Amino acid sequence: MLLHLKSLKSRLALWVFLPTLLISTIDLFVTYKSTDNIATLVQEQLLKGSAKIISEQLITIDGGYEISIPPAAFELFASKYQDRVFYSVRSKDGHLISGDEELSTYSSTLQIEQEKYFLTHIRGEPVRVIAYAHALPSTSSNDYAVTQIAQTLRSHDAFKKELFLLTMREHFILLSLVLFGLVIAFRWTLSPLILFGEKLLQRQPGSLEKLDEDNAPDELRPVIFAMNDYVARLDKTLTSYEQFVANTAHQLRTSFAIITSQINFGNRNTHLDQSQKDIFSAIQKTIVNGTKVINQLLVLASIEQNRHNKNTQVVTQFSEVVQSVIEELAPLAQQKNIDLGIDALDENCMVNASRYLLRELVSNLVGNAIQHLQTEGMVTISLKNLGSSILLQVSDNGPGIPIEQHSKVFERFYRLNEDKPNSSGLGLSIVKEICDMLNATIKLTAPDNETGLVVSINFNIL
Repeated sequence: MLLHLKSLKSRLALWVFLPTLLISTIDLFVTYKSTDNIATLVQEQLLKGSAKIISEQLITIDGGYEISIPPAAFELFASKYQDRVFYSVRSKDGHLISGDEELSTYSSTLQIEQEKYFLTHIRGEPVRVIAYAHALPSTSSNDYAVTQIAQTLRSHDAFKKELFLLTMREHFILLSLVLFGLVIAFRWTLSPLILFGEKLLQRQPGSLEKLDEDNAPDELRPVIFAMNDYVARLDKTLTSYEQFVANTAHQLRTSFAIITSQINFGNRNTHLDQSQKDIFSAIQKTIVNGTKVINQLLVLASIEQNRHNKNTQVVTQFSEVVQSVIEELAPLAQQKNIDLGIDALDENCMVNASRYLLRELVSNLVGNAIQHLQTEGMVTISLKNLGSSILLQVSDNGPGIPIEQHSKVFERFYRLNEDKPNSSGLGLSIVKEICDMLNATIKLTAPDNETGLVVSINFNIL
């Protein structure tokens, strides 16, 4: 059972609690036997005390016996359980001097000042009896009498039960304290492990920073060492992969540039017919789209490099970046008859990020909105300082994005409309990567009572 438990706390708790429970159970069993012995001992002492009091009242006068039973002899047995008490005083030859006939003559031999205890039944109820032999003080011979006192077991059983219940309460309190102590101890002992897990969950996706093992408990250091070693090997692998992607993209961009130059040179030929010109135009359009994808892959590689070198980030005036992007994309918007404007542009917006990354973020957002708009659309940009954060919003009145696909559009190479050949599916993915690296939050919503899309990004204030 313990081997199948997945929780370390449960395993530790059972290994500590089960032995404690077993020991407590054994102790309760031993205590149950002990309580019976204690209750029996108490009852026997009461019987002996009563027998001696009665025995001291027996005297011989002119060959006969005379006895006066004092009330104190039976007051010893007074209790709320109302035990029945019987007594008899008999001569050594078994003649009843005083008492109850139900107490038959003690059959065994007794020495003077010797007592014997035994169990029997009187009137259908179990009783404990003492037979006590005592010398008669007024005779010179070895004459003696036997006094027997019998008491029912009601007080005995009740006393035994109370003792056992008291012990059970003590064990229950002990087990409760053990459980409480285990909870406190586990929380305190396992708090570094829980804190370690929380820190791992708080790490940004793609973060390859090494974990601090100096302040970690000794038991966690092998785990942290193994994870740091794995992170180092993974970082080396990813760096090689990123370098390969960057080099490949550079080589492809160079090749595409050469092909573009050759196509431009071919277009100068005055002997080309229309079909040949159309082929050259299609090839050039495809190269432009391919170059765009290559540039986006280079941007993703640059984002990864900046993610690993956060200390190189600088404070940037965000409004200047937004203004430059609008000026750069204005001709494209005008060409598609799209109204590209600014709703608000707060100049008091400083962001802890490189100008290059912020430019790529805004350029991809605005360019994505222009690309998916029909003619005579509208794209509006807003930049505000909210005090605790900086809010960038890019809204348009285009077709928008269905709510069920809001999370999917941030995946690399995911295209909302597969019929658009000029869409690479990397624009919003680049935006999301930059937001994650800068600890910014991005949210997609629809304008109130309108069609379109609103992209809102919140940056933590400096």
